[in-house]
Amino acid sequence: MTESQNFSLLIIGCGAIAGGYDQDDIDGPNILTHAKAFKSHTGFDLAGCLDTDLKTAQNFADIWGVDKAYESLEQAMRDRNFDIVSVCTPAPSHEIYLRKLQNYNVRLIFCEKPIADNLKAAREIAAFYPDNMAVNYIRRFDPEIRQIVKNIQDNKYGCFIAGKAHYNKGLYNNGSHMTDLIHMLLGPVTVKAASEIIYDFWPDDPTISARLETVNGGQIDLIGSDMRTGMIFDLELIFDQAIISLTDFSQTIAVKPKVGSEKIIKRTQNREMFNAASNIYDHLTRGAALQSKAGNGLLALETCDHIRRMAGLS
Repeated sequence: MTESQNFSLLIIGCGAIAGGYDQDDIDGPNILTHAKAFKSHTGFDLAGCLDTDLKTAQNFADIWGVDKAYESLEQAMRDRNFDIVSVCTPAPSHEIYLRKLQNYNVRLIFCEKPIADNLKAAREIAAFYPDNMAVNYIRRFDPEIRQIVKNIQDNKYGCFIAGKAHYNKGLYNNGSHMTDLIHMLLGPVTVKAASEIIYDFWPDDPTISARLETVNGGQIDLIGSDMRTGMIFDLELIFDQAIISLTDFSQTIAVKPKVGSEKIIKRTQNREMFNAASNIYDHLTRGAALQSKAGNGLLALETCDHIRRMAGLS
């Protein structure tokens, strides 16, 4: 396929992350959803959307200019071949759709996190989709964060000493974003302890605090709070030559070196979803590596599962 041709896209689930977050700002600079990200990129065609409520799918199609609305995967796949499928349904149904999609000739799947709501299924799914599934751990598509990763790997900040990570709204929901971000920046971690459990939003996915440790012995406090007092997603990492802070849901990045002036990146626009669409396009047209795959999604879930079990939850 040449770059002048478009990839056909099917969006499964027509809720907030599919397009709802951008529904009142379709033409604005921020890009928060699958529909707006792929619509904003010239390499994709919004060919189909489906929802178990057909009226919801039809309304979504009208808002985003999608070619056709469906109420089942089987109906959509009988109608045409789709190059890409975005799975934007609630987490408990990810496994259902990802297993069904194994029976169809789809070039790539873009799945919301987590890839499954249980570890056994996540391992099986990750094994089936090792290189043709992107997972929406959105910070992996951020060029500034990716540059920080390179700087850490090049030892520009020295040795990692300790860190604090603040999150809420569920260990699997937002906590897996945090564990994936920590893995991205510092590599795999070991769960050393788990403590406070807070049922702040999801009845089956509480927010849990934990102590993590890197392979080099650096300590990270994963601190859960009650989202009813306000959403939070902040990370501070202390190295012997610098302190790195990601605040405002990673919209503000500060690097304060031991010697020299502090560098602060404060973004007024959120375009990580467009970066994800661009990475998917580059992967399909030029063979670029997917920046977030099933493998790192599985590692994030394994860490969260370990935290749950250490906290006494099955």
